[in-house]
Amino acid sequence: MKRYLKNVVCDVLFRNTGSTTTLLEALTNDHVDVEIVKEEIIKCHDYATRYAWSDSITLRATTLQVNGTDVSNNIVLYDPQKISNFRTPSSVKNYSFPIGRLLESVENRRVVTSSTTKKSNYLDNFCRFNNLTMSEYPVKEYQIVYNGDVYFYIIEQYLIDNILRLLNNSYKDEG
Repeated sequence: MKRYLKNVVCDVLFRNTGSTTTLLEALTNDHVDVEIVKEEIIKCHDYATRYAWSDSITLRATTLQVNGTDVSNNIVLYDPQKISNFRTPSSVKNYSFPIGRLLESVENRRVVTSSTTKKSNYLDNFCRFNNLTMSEYPVKEYQIVYNGDVYFYIIEQYLIDNILRLLNNSYKDEG
């Protein structure tokens, strides 16, 4: 039964075309917190060329948590110059803003480029997360597209066993 539930939850996460945070809140019946693990400007010619971004892009590494339990590690790449018109004045200085909040006010679409199981060290080129205990995790990669241009490239690594544990606990409490 657990393997079946794991496959169903992975499928739901992979097929989701909306906010992952909102979906995780619905699945766990609880609030999701965002911990910024790392945020820095990097030089990345590959993404700059691929998406017509400047060579200096922002790399933002976050972990989503429910009641202190890690449920997702995320890498967000974007060109801060490209999104400058979406930032609020208070967040211009430090580039710290919830990506989902930014996107609520802008019509956009998510284009999934990959959704599969990958080795636990898949995100190490961007950030080493210390919360990994398995050898493989479900990973979804997608683009946030606005007016035909890619504004964000996002990689989400789901800590599926933690999600299942929270899912089980949220329904155990109700039953």
